[in-house]
Amino acid sequence: MQKGEKNKLKLLLIGIQARLKQNRDYFVSAEFIFKSGNKKFKAALKAGEENDYLLVFQGTERPIDAEEVISFFDKQTELYDDSTLVYTERGTVITITVNAKGVSMKQTEQQAAPQDAAAVNNPLLDHSRKYLIQADKAAPLLREIGILTADGKIKNDMIRKYNQIDHYVELVAPMFEQDDSEEILLLDCACGKSYLSFVMNYYLRDVLRRRCRIIGIDINPHVVSESQKMAKRLGYHNMEFIAADLRTYQPPKQVTAVISLHACDIATDLALGTAIRAQAKYIACVPCCHKELLDQYHIPGLEPLTKFGVFKARFNDVLTDSMRALKLEAEGYKVSVVEYISPLDTPKNLLIRATWTNRENPKAKAEYDSVRALLGTTSELDRRCEANNADFFITDEDLI
Repeated sequence: MQKGEKNKLKLLLIGIQARLKQNRDYFVSAEFIFKSGNKKFKAALKAGEENDYLLVFQGTERPIDAEEVISFFDKQTELYDDSTLVYTERGTVITITVNAKGVSMKQTEQQAAPQDAAAVNNPLLDHSRKYLIQADKAAPLLREIGILTADGKIKNDMIRKYNQIDHYVELVAPMFEQDDSEEILLLDCACGKSYLSFVMNYYLRDVLRRRCRIIGIDINPHVVSESQKMAKRLGYHNMEFIAADLRTYQPPKQVTAVISLHACDIATDLALGTAIRAQAKYIACVPCCHKELLDQYHIPGLEPLTKFGVFKARFNDVLTDSMRALKLEAEGYKVSVVEYISPLDTPKNLLIRATWTNRENPKAKAEYDSVRALLGTTSELDRRCEANNADFFITDEDLI
């Protein structure tokens, strides 16, 4: 091999080495093919424990790190007439070939398997809109979370769920498209079965091609265990699921976004409180049932309008979500509220979106305090924020 080709190979292998180190969570496999005359020899690389990999070659299996992987291939190229390295990570396949013609590299995006194309013409899809989570390309994911059948068709009873999830992604996509974080860290609070966690992971990594880490938190150990198993089956190594109470959960630093979909009653407030505590750059929350303030609030002078239980409950829904939005503004967020799907699909169809401004908003804070005093309410979100402020005060004192 000429000097120029050796230098080229060295640079290409440095790139693979960097991927093995930095993109381990997205690693799928690496295959080595060596040819000498009519003889062919193969080796394979797979993920091992912690940061190591496992190299399978000539009937043996041994732990190996990223530098050793590259050294192994480099040495084999000197022994064989033709050497090929096929490195695969989520969404990308890189092929390096070394032979008498020189050194070459080809990089391609992974395509959906041919059998997944059945989902494209599914009659249950809304063909008037462009789906961000396309059923054919995301088929392995959608099968795993129960939306697709084995032959790639959307289940009749899951079409609404699929549309809801895709509409959610469509509405939060601008947040992540404009974000400049080196790695997106997303928390799914009260994640439940984690449909949204998995879909957002797919969208961020496989569609936007962003480095990302997803943490799902739920108080129910069973759903956390099931989510962990699903992530393992999908090979989504950049996902973590934790059984924890959001009242005491300590979020990591530099959280990019907090999401929550239909977290019941105060779980929505716990999710928002977690986001505020972490000073998350973005929040995207779809509340569910509202109960906590129902027996607390009163509207002076308008009591006759809430004497009927159904009206009192509907007032409560609007008051609760309105106060949540105003509280976020008071805590320094720019807020918008939209209907993310038709109320025919579910009456719990409001999406609260918020972007951290890093600025105080004394006007919103005064308005919130005034409304809260007028209504006579104290929510779990109030308690979370008060606890957060106390914690931050203690931390500041410790620093002093």
